[in-house]
Amino acid sequence: MDGKIHALIGAGTGVAVAQSTGQDAINTAILMGAGVIAALAPDLDTAGKLANKISLSHKMIQSFVRSTGILLAIYAWFMLAGTEQYMGLTLGAFLLFIAPKFSQKLMLFISGAAIIAGGILLSQTWVWLAGAYVTVAALVSHRGYTHSIIGWLFFSLVAYYVHTEFAVHGLFWTLVFAYGSHLVADMRFVPGNKRGIKLLLPFSKKGV
Repeated sequence: MDGKIHALIGAGTGVAVAQSTGQDAINTAILMGAGVIAALAPDLDTAGKLANKISLSHKMIQSFVRSTGILLAIYAWFMLAGTEQYMGLTLGAFLLFIAPKFSQKLMLFISGAAIIAGGILLSQTWVWLAGAYVTVAALVSHRGYTHSIIGWLFFSLVAYYVHTEFAVHGLFWTLVFAYGSHLVADMRFVPGNKRGIKLLLPFSKKGV
């Protein structure tokens, strides 16, 4: 299903929780935003828009590494001699070679690792747990573990610590239900979802 529809359902989930718990306009807006994020989170396992927003652009990194390799090679050719020149040229060529290897998945993995480190340094459980989710999402295939009950349960754990930290009434349930809405919307019974999701991974790879 299209990401915009997932986001819309997530926002609607936030509104529904806010209305059912009697929240004011500010808290309703917060829950809507939280619902959008949670509803899009399962698709971090793809190189999509959400992945792009929380990680550096792989194209930008590729250009930077490529430019660095060229400049290093030029510097080595004109300014160095002997072994140093050889090493400089070799390193420049290596950077040119690896530049295309910097995919969005790799950048997402690096970003997740950085979030984990930041959470540990700040002693914020919800931050490093969120980083762990991002890191795993970067490693798994699309509609895999992030679209399973295990992924939902792990995200619910993140949601619990987020709620504990920010104490916005209804935040936990908004995050949990909005995430769950993504899984439901990607199931086979919804028109256009022939692939479905593997809800019971790793115990079953059967799509639902």
